[in-house]
Amino acid sequence: MNYPVPRALERLVDEVDGWLELRCPERALPLLEPLLADPAARAFGLSCRIRAFARMARFDDALRDLADLRSLYPEDDWIDLTEAWCRRRARDLDGAIRCIRQLLERNHRHDVAHFNLACYFALAGRNNEAVDELSLACGLNPDHRVFALDEPDLDGLRTDERFRQLVRPPE
Repeated sequence: MNYPVPRALERLVDEVDGWLELRCPERALPLLEPLLADPAARAFGLSCRIRAFARMARFDDALRDLADLRSLYPEDDWIDLTEAWCRRRARDLDGAIRCIRQLLERNHRHDVAHFNLACYFALAGRNNEAVDELSLACGLNPDHRVFALDEPDLDGLRTDERFRQLVRPPE
């Protein structure tokens, strides 16, 4: 996520980003209006507000802003990943799966998207599809084997032999 910001607003951007990094979204939200009001900084302002809303578990608010941001950047991977993340937490697994599939239609080699799709399939009880997606993720980035070991979304796969083979350390 790298949205442009006019030079005159860079100090404000640093302040907002700092509060978000410190996990203080309630301090960042009141500062966002100048970014949202400036067409040249609106995308960045929306992305910050999305991050704040997500941190505060205000997923419906984040989803509204994601739709607005998508109108500006329709093929941004961060938007798809973040929307899926919010939908999963709002208990809309079908929506989360739809977002990730949309991203994978554009970029079938996106390892994080395959990993996340594996998580969403596992949560939905679609274990075969989950293991297939996890296999793709691990093939694209072997680090996902390590991530899968303690990912709670994948708990439903722990007894699946294919999963166990996939995450087994190399001999």
